[in-house]
Amino acid sequence: GPPGLPGPPGYVGYPGIPGPPGFRDPGLVGPKGDSGRPGFAGAAVQCPCNKKSAFTAKLSGKLPSSAEPVNFTEVLYNDQKDLKEDTGVFICRVPGIYHFHLDVELQHCKMTVWLKTNQTSVFEKRQVSTQEVRNLSGTVTLPLSTGDKAWLEAAVETEEPDRASVTIYFSGFLVWSQWNCALKFC
Repeated sequence: GPPGLPGPPGYVGYPGIPGPPGFRDPGLVGPKGDSGRPGFAGAAVQCPCNKKSAFTAKLSGKLPSSAEPVNFTEVLYNDQKDLKEDTGVFICRVPGIYHFHLDVELQHCKMTVWLKTNQTSVFEKRQVSTQEVRNLSGTVTLPLSTGDKAWLEAAVETEEPDRASVTIYFSGFLVWSQWNCALKFC
């Protein structure tokens, strides 16, 4: 007789047990491809991350004048010329966070030293010395903007001007500038 009609599909059976993994064919390594074409030259830009600012100055051999910036007798480092050597005033060229330090040795006098920025006293230090040499020091870290100024002022009192001696070291340097976070690739 003629063949019958196909029946309905059967039920899906349960999956079988997985077989063992096959063997890995080591194959041959292909030849190295050709080098790509060179890219376009980038624009020549001087990285602003390399901005620097630092100075160290010293006053010795004379007593500082009162109520005006300390005018130093010797500049030990000032490659960026941010400390104006004729006035003793630091003028900020690179905005950022600055670290300032002063160290004073005095004998036969009483001294008060101020660190000032833009006519504002940041800190004041005092020391009295009779026969022995005394030290006075101070350190501060400050944010400065372009054009801000920082300097030392000192007042010396002595009954023995011929014997009084003062040596002042003043240093400052840029710790961090706004460019450090803006351009990480520099």
